[in-house]
Amino acid sequence: MRIRVLVFLFMSALLAAAVPAAAQIPIPPGWQAERAVVLLRDGVYAPLQTELDKHVATPWPVWPVQPGFLTPHGAELMRLMGGYYRALQGGRGLTQTDDCPPAGTVAAWADNDQRSRETGAALLLGMYPRCANLAPRSQADLATPDPLFHPQPTPSCPMDAASNRAAVLARIGGDFSSVLREYAPQLSLMQATLCPPALAAGRPQCGLAAEPPAVQAAPDGRLIITGPIAIGSAAAQNFSMENAEGLPANQVAWGRLSGDAAIQNLLKIHRLEIDLAEKTLPIAQQRGSNLLSQIVTTLQDGHKFPGTPNIAEPVRLAILIGHEANVSNIERLLNLEWQIPGFQANEASPGSALAFELFREVSTGRRYVRLAYFAQTPDQMRQATVLNLAQRPGAVAVDLPACAAYAHEKSCPVERFVEIAKAALDPGCVTVKP
Repeated sequence: MRIRVLVFLFMSALLAAAVPAAAQIPIPPGWQAERAVVLLRDGVYAPLQTELDKHVATPWPVWPVQPGFLTPHGAELMRLMGGYYRALQGGRGLTQTDDCPPAGTVAAWADNDQRSRETGAALLLGMYPRCANLAPRSQADLATPDPLFHPQPTPSCPMDAASNRAAVLARIGGDFSSVLREYAPQLSLMQATLCPPALAAGRPQCGLAAEPPAVQAAPDGRLIITGPIAIGSAAAQNFSMENAEGLPANQVAWGRLSGDAAIQNLLKIHRLEIDLAEKTLPIAQQRGSNLLSQIVTTLQDGHKFPGTPNIAEPVRLAILIGHEANVSNIERLLNLEWQIPGFQANEASPGSALAFELFREVSTGRRYVRLAYFAQTPDQMRQATVLNLAQRPGAVAVDLPACAAYAHEKSCPVERFVEIAKAALDPGCVTVKP
């Protein structure tokens, strides 16, 4: 163990000398990485655009895969991120840099859908291209929702649609009039992008006014925002995916927007929808308690991660592959904030990750949890930029507000982190026992 610590400290010193401190989120001197739990959003996928066809004046671009599937470009981006994570965590002494890791020490659990499973597979391939036995695991029954990522109503967590709807509407003054006024500039630009007047003549369903704004209940207990916000949100996310996929400029929003800034401006509509549907507190507790409980449990005990074999050595790098909604649920439960250059504040861009890193202060034996966010920038996604310790993706340390009085080196004592997390979730909605 002493040799491992010395190697870790030596590598940390080399990394600190190689890149600016602000870019690398350095580990404090004398700290050792023990475990990381990473919540990953699925990568770039073909948009689920069929419901928007009637609301646009021009057909959407043709994608190389069916709607909702990870694209080859999206897989390549995740492979590149995997290479970066291998260099980052290997340099910290957490995982192997070149050799295949010991069985079970690097593990991934993915949601059932194709894009989540393929995102995990591409990431692990990028981390360890010569280790064929590494693959993300998922439920055996892919037809049944995974309760970590898609919890269902239960007697202890009924996900009551009426009370959730009331909670959403209470946040916006009882109806959508205030948010429609506040977001009028973005909605106006979106309408002009979807349905230029010269192309929209005779198409009454074209654009945002085709449906009235409302909050509706889905059968699984989830709330759905409908109307202009929903149409604009889905379209903005499509434009973002087109941009990340590296489509020609004349195919990204049909060439009607002027670059990244305009796309980010329209993504404010998407952030509004996510904020209402996923970050209203009771909804975030219902949808995120299983996941937050799993994160806490794995940080405390590396033997408790789904799909890992029952072996002596615990998981050191645990990866959960879900969706934007999952990241948003956890963000709200812990009141987190971050910003990656080129994105909006708290944007969970395709393939990005919220990391919970467990460190031990060698001199005292105290353990701390530090949060960080990692994401490729828009240019890195478009160009499939090779990533390494000299050419990094966006990365920022994330403060945990509830731990401000206890924080040390931008990290939270593990005991306090556990207290904060358990107070944030709803115990009745923890239906998965690790």
